[in-house]
Amino acid sequence: MRVLKNKIRQRFLLFVTISALVFVAFFVLIKSHILTQGEDAFLISKSGKQSMLSQRIVKAIFALDSDTRLVPAATIKDSLKVFTKELEQTHEFLLKKNKETKRASKLNSLFRDVDVNLKTLVKTSDSISSLPDFKLNKKTQRLIKETELSFLFGMDAIVNEYLKIAQANFISTKNSYYTIFGLSVLILTVGFFFLWFPNIQQLIRKNELLIRSNEKLAHSKLQIKQSLNELKELKIDLEHKERFNKIFINQAPPSIAMLDKDMKYMAVSEKWKQDYNMEGQVVIGRSHYEVFPEIKQEWKEQHKKCLAGYIDKCEEAPFVRADGSVQWIFWDVRPWYLPDGEVGGLLMYTGDITDIKKQSLAKHRIEQILKSTNKVSRIGTWELDIETDKLTFSDMSREILKLPKDYQVYGNSSLHLYKDGVSKDKIINSIRKIKETGEPFDLELEVINMEGEDIWIRDIGQAEFIEGRCVRVYGIFQDITEIKQSESALTKQNQLLSFAEKISKMGHWQWELKTNIVTWSSNLYDIMGFNKNSFEVKPNTLFEITHPDDIDKVKSYMKKGLETKHFDGELVQRIISEDNSVKTIQVLAKIFTDSDGEIIEVVGTCQDITLQRIAEIKFRGLLESAPDAMIILNENKRIHLVNKQAEKMFGYSASELYDKKIEVLIPDRIIDNFIVYSDDYFENPRFIKTGERRELIGINKDGEEFTVQISLSPLETEEGILVSAAIRDITAQKEAEQKIIHVNDNLKLLAQELTSKNIQLADFAQITSHNLRAPVSNLSSLVDLYAISDDNSDKEEVFEKFKKVVNHLTFTLNTLLEALKVKEGKVKVSYVYFDKTFEKTKEVLAGQIIESKAEITSDFTSINKTLHNKVYFESIFLNLIENAIKYRSKSRVLKLHLHTELIDGNIVLKVKDNGLGINLDRHRNKIFGLNKVFHRHPNAKGVGLYMTKLHVESMGGKISVKSVVGEGSTFIVKFSNTAKKSHI
Repeated sequence: MRVLKNKIRQRFLLFVTISALVFVAFFVLIKSHILTQGEDAFLISKSGKQSMLSQRIVKAIFALDSDTRLVPAATIKDSLKVFTKELEQTHEFLLKKNKETKRASKLNSLFRDVDVNLKTLVKTSDSISSLPDFKLNKKTQRLIKETELSFLFGMDAIVNEYLKIAQANFISTKNSYYTIFGLSVLILTVGFFFLWFPNIQQLIRKNELLIRSNEKLAHSKLQIKQSLNELKELKIDLEHKERFNKIFINQAPPSIAMLDKDMKYMAVSEKWKQDYNMEGQVVIGRSHYEVFPEIKQEWKEQHKKCLAGYIDKCEEAPFVRADGSVQWIFWDVRPWYLPDGEVGGLLMYTGDITDIKKQSLAKHRIEQILKSTNKVSRIGTWELDIETDKLTFSDMSREILKLPKDYQVYGNSSLHLYKDGVSKDKIINSIRKIKETGEPFDLELEVINMEGEDIWIRDIGQAEFIEGRCVRVYGIFQDITEIKQSESALTKQNQLLSFAEKISKMGHWQWELKTNIVTWSSNLYDIMGFNKNSFEVKPNTLFEITHPDDIDKVKSYMKKGLETKHFDGELVQRIISEDNSVKTIQVLAKIFTDSDGEIIEVVGTCQDITLQRIAEIKFRGLLESAPDAMIILNENKRIHLVNKQAEKMFGYSASELYDKKIEVLIPDRIIDNFIVYSDDYFENPRFIKTGERRELIGINKDGEEFTVQISLSPLETEEGILVSAAIRDITAQKEAEQKIIHVNDNLKLLAQELTSKNIQLADFAQITSHNLRAPVSNLSSLVDLYAISDDNSDKEEVFEKFKKVVNHLTFTLNTLLEALKVKEGKVKVSYVYFDKTFEKTKEVLAGQIIESKAEITSDFTSINKTLHNKVYFESIFLNLIENAIKYRSKSRVLKLHLHTELIDGNIVLKVKDNGLGINLDRHRNKIFGLNKVFHRHPNAKGVGLYMTKLHVESMGGKISVKSVVGEGSTFIVKFSNTAKKSHI
């Protein structure tokens, strides 16, 4: 037994030693593989960072080229140097590591390719950083982009190669683990049997049942141990993978977060913590919705879709945080999968673009403001490419120059837009000089736009030089036509104002109270009689040069004005000039105050009225010497001056009448009418003749009324309009005039009665001669027809017409005799019918109608009767129809048509023929004149139309004519609605 125990002890020690060696070997191997995995992960991170650094370098370069207003150029250049230095250092580290580890030749080849692109980027970055100012051309931009792209592809390939190496190392670690584990199991198994085998026989012999139980127990333990080992292997594998993923996510440059199916964080990158202000906070294991409780329900629904396999992408969206701030973000949310293909959770690739968004919005706002400003201020841009001579204009520039949209302009051919002379010479010299020296220009030029209009522009230009050679000239110009026109108009107005001051002997002055400085205009020095170069003006100068007799008045005026901050009216004073001559001036002043009501400035004018004062004295002398009473009214219609004759006539003294209304000299009963007349006179004095005489009733101080004759004369003075009234008492003249008027009225009544009788007699003679001429002429025609008729039936027909004409002639004579008996100018009216009068007229003119073969028609269906004097009515028909027959055309048959219409409630008769017509351009104003004829006809007397007009207008109607020579005439008779009462 002792020997067995020793052997067992020896074998046990050997077994323990071998197990310890196996364990140490296992630990060393595992540690080596872990270090290798860590180094691989570190190299992958470094390689990925190289891509990020190259992108930052390129962005910094383009940022310097595009816009340095938001971030200073110096800051960008410093960042560019840091990025470049870090890129070089990291690249040297990776090369060194690659040489030390002696990686595959593929990595060496990739590093050689990448090294070329890296040197290009570093060289470009160093050259840009060293330049004080630079501008990328298209070729350099393309080179940088191509180099960056090649570098990124190369680094991606290196990262992929490192990933393959890491995967191979991982597989090697796993195989080594399995090998050592199997060896350990084998050693343990062999050792176990080697240690216990000598005792097995004794144990079997002693207790076979115990041996069997132990065997079963050993077998069960082995199975359990194998299962535990498998679980342990799986756990280790998962831990390794999870650790690798967490390291990758944690060190990833983008903002990445990994969540499980319960939306709890498993890993987040440092960039993610920075973007969402989570530095120093524990988020691993916390719910996504706990970390961000402000997440909208809409986004939560999208997350559920992503857990089902959906990929959610968004380029930009506002994220309203719990504190109310708005954060602009983008995201790419997609599921990650377990080895069995099930979704394990979500990967969120997000980024904070708030600053970029703000810059974009600010840039957009600035662009809109600039666009609006340019439109309002009419400012456009231009650019001249020196190599191509191509001249490019903005839309506003084209609008100013009125250039068509597709019209291309070149530098040398654009000179025609500049006006010949000074403007063209200026732009030519400035362009030449800026090309040679780079000196910018700022010019005001006169140009001619494409529509031929002369306009003014302000042209500002700058040059761009590359390697000492001018490659581009660019700038802006503004339409300043209105400004130049305003300047020109202002200059002219100032000149006119200066001329006006000289002509009117007026000057202006200014007193600034804060500085206590008084300024006189040049004209004011001349008015005051002092030399501008030798005389110093001070605040008390006005008092020093004031006449001693007026000094108190001036001081009182100034004191009151400064106290009340307002000057009432003008100040008339005398001053003593440098040559001791005395002048009279009129002063007007105005006070200006600040927001607190304090006086800051007093400005005013002075006018030399010395001659006016002399003239006024003379005027007063003339006024007193006038034989009539003279009253001068000011523009307020108040009495300004009166002479002695006025005082005597009205019984008032001059002081009693001064500044009184003229109405005090007018009786109350006619004041209202007088006020209307006087208001009209003062409002429109230019329409009232000077010296126009009016008769009024005056009243003196004792209340006695008398008739006066007034002559009014408006006078334009510096004080406004003055009206002088010359008043004369014409009471005696009016009494004599009334007697003459009475006698004259009696004579007028007698003359009117005689005139009425003469008019009646003249009318009767005219009507008789005219109305009898047609029937007599018609009888003559019928006699001729009767003489040439061979057939008895024709003779009987002519004889019947002869009897009708004789009857009508008899009736006409009786009617005329009856009309002659009408007294007091009254005319008898009755209803007359158009159709009956028409037929009667045809019977009267039957001979002429047959002889002329005229076609006469009528249409009186619209209206067939009217209220009129029967004789006048028949005379109208007879004259118009006979005239149409008389003045018919020889080349065609006469067609005459009569018809009536009702127009605007008035009865209208229209008589239309196709006769010779009348030249209205020559005879329009004398068609209806007495003894006016327009055609060579033996029987033309010029009475018919005259009588027709008298007959129409005597009953309140009107007659007019439309005529075209060679086509015919239309006479239009418009009867009154009803007969006038005076005609009934």
